[in-house]
Amino acid sequence: MKKRILAKLLVTVMAVSTVLGGCGNGGQENQPAESASAGGSDTAGEKAPEGGESQAAPEVSHDQELTLEVYDVASNYQGLQTGWYGKILKDKFNIVLNIIAPQVSGDGEALYQTRTAAGNLGDIVLLDNADMLECIDVGLIADITGDIKNYPNLMRYWEQIEKFNKGMGDGIWAIPTEMNTNGPTAYMSETVSSMPRIPWDFYSELGKPDLDNLDDLLDVLADMQEAHPVNEAGDKAYGMTLWKDWDSTSIENVNQLTKWYGQEVNGSVLIGADNSITPLTDKDGAYYKMLKFFFKANQLGIIDPDSATQDWNTACDKMRQKRTYLIWNNWMQGFTNSPETGEEGANYMGMPLGDMKVFQTSDYYYGSGRAFGIGSQVSEENKLRILEFLDWLASPEGLTIQHVGTEGIIYTVNEDGKYTLTEDGYNRFTSEVMIPEDQGGGNWTDGNNQVNQWIVASIEINPNTGETYVQDLWSSYLEKNNTRTTKEWRELYGAQNEVEYLKNNGMMNPVPSINMSLAIDTTDIGLIRSQCKTIVCDTSWKAIFAADEAAFDALWDDMCKQLDGFGWQDLVAFDTEKYQPIIEARKAAQ
Repeated sequence: MKKRILAKLLVTVMAVSTVLGGCGNGGQENQPAESASAGGSDTAGEKAPEGGESQAAPEVSHDQELTLEVYDVASNYQGLQTGWYGKILKDKFNIVLNIIAPQVSGDGEALYQTRTAAGNLGDIVLLDNADMLECIDVGLIADITGDIKNYPNLMRYWEQIEKFNKGMGDGIWAIPTEMNTNGPTAYMSETVSSMPRIPWDFYSELGKPDLDNLDDLLDVLADMQEAHPVNEAGDKAYGMTLWKDWDSTSIENVNQLTKWYGQEVNGSVLIGADNSITPLTDKDGAYYKMLKFFFKANQLGIIDPDSATQDWNTACDKMRQKRTYLIWNNWMQGFTNSPETGEEGANYMGMPLGDMKVFQTSDYYYGSGRAFGIGSQVSEENKLRILEFLDWLASPEGLTIQHVGTEGIIYTVNEDGKYTLTEDGYNRFTSEVMIPEDQGGGNWTDGNNQVNQWIVASIEINPNTGETYVQDLWSSYLEKNNTRTTKEWRELYGAQNEVEYLKNNGMMNPVPSINMSLAIDTTDIGLIRSQCKTIVCDTSWKAIFAADEAAFDALWDDMCKQLDGFGWQDLVAFDTEKYQPIIEARKAAQ
């Protein structure tokens, strides 16, 4: 469907491009503007890769305030970027970001179609790879081939940018997200992306029972909820809470948990750590297994009854308030953990299940599957202002602000040049940290970067400190977080961290992260996918809350029959062929 709509746009875009000159009204991130060398003194201090030597960026004027529309598939927020981050952008660039977020718009597909039909998605565009390729094909994205070499922070990632754009046609059109320079097979974190994480104090109260499988985990969560039916404030708490607004072709909460058992959801198929590709509807696959896990949880009464109607922000609040006893993504620990709760023995910790085989990719050296582009309707002057801004996003200063925050409020600089979090820095995800009015005012969370996606990953090494941008691996952070919880976890599992434990026990072997342009849906496949995703999502939610196992099985079987009637087998065949190059590339890299 999307392909069909975009196919109609070429004439429209060509006509519109002769009329429109200025930027829209948009939103996106970051900073320095006072210096045309915002890639000069604030560069990573390394020469660009061979064939990508950078030059001096052209001078631009910041006299006039510029509002930029950012069409952003990653954002959980729609509207103007305000607060401390917005003030930094205003002071440095004299820009204001207006974020257009399909994820929270109510109907992301309709928003995409409407804006593409108008010939202007946004001034800055953040899209999944396939959509970016489509938009390039029909002229919605500007060619930056002649410009990018003027920006040294971006040029530090020239190898990755050039490789990515070879799949996009001639020239340089898009900048991948989450790149790093640590190498294509490195995995540097001490935690995996997704595994069960539960409060250590409640687990210890239960005598630290063995967790051999999902049923054991459910028993523990049920016991926790029985012992602690409310949080300290008296609010009802549950074993787990879910949310609906991240769903796409299937339920995202289920998708994240398939990684516990060696498979990752991609469209209509499951891609395995063993390089297999199987249909999402395979009853031996991890999607069925984890959907059944949620069903069993609801049968035990441990799923938050608001799960089918609440959004991500509400779920976040419940994590912060200790109203849910299971979290899974490693970054969610930012909502639950602190050195103080760690000393109390109460941090949420990763709990390996005996039968797990974790799917984990290496760090996103070549990018994460999304990309930034500049809208083709942007004027030349504003294009240069956007490029200056994007270059700053890839600079040490910009990356520190995006991944950490501001000096003085969130972190301090030690005598050796390394960073240490302040108390507010430790607590910024778990409590309300207020910002002085002269720095933007409001609370830290509301003023944080709402674009929610980065050109360079936090696992990148900051040349100013010799440590990663992500705080979890700072020497000061590791020292302070060597708490009672951490010590007790290490004693129980005989490993320094969860990655070490999983590797030592043959439960994880990172697969190479591959970022390449893949086949675009044909008109027919796009229509099939659109129809099937509604069936999968609607039925999956009903299955979680099914009355009994017979009803669950009936819903699943009926879903499969409906899907076959809408061309599911053709979609699976298309996606199997589509993702085969990923498999081959991983095999070659292993």
